[in-house]
Amino acid sequence: MIPFYGIVIEQSLTDPAFAETLDVVQRKRDPNGSWVFLLVRIASDRLFTELERIRQALAGDQHWYAHFFAGEKIVVVFPEGIISMTTDAASWEAAIAHGLTLGIPREQLDFQPHTVEQIEEMFSLSLADLG
Repeated sequence: MIPFYGIVIEQSLTDPAFAETLDVVQRKRDPNGSWVFLLVRIASDRLFTELERIRQALAGDQHWYAHFFAGEKIVVVFPEGIISMTTDAASWEAAIAHGLTLGIPREQLDFQPHTVEQIEEMFSLSLADLG
C-alpha cells in the first residue's frame, strides 16, 4: 500500500506532545519564520483514523490546516472538517474557499508540497530510501 505523506506545522497543534504520536519522518524549520514543518507518513489503511486525530489536535483559534497526499489524491484537514480533492488545482475550490473564510491568506492555500518530488526537494531526502 502506498502511504500518504503530508505536512503538519508543529505550532498548529494544541498539544506539542501530540507530534510524538505521529510517524514524523523529518522536521524542518521554516527559513522565513518560526514554523516547524513536520513531514508525516500515514499508512493508507489508517488514513481517516489518523486524519481525524490530527483534526481534533489542530488549534482552531488561528485557523490552521494540514494536508496529505498519495498519487493524485490530496486530503486537507481543517479543525472543522476534512476535504478530499485531487492534485488538479481545479478541484481545490472548496478547500480554498473554506480556508479563505477562516482568514487563511490565499498564498498559504497552495497545498504545497503535494508530490513526491516536492517533498523530496523541501526536505532534501529521498522517500524511496525511507522504505
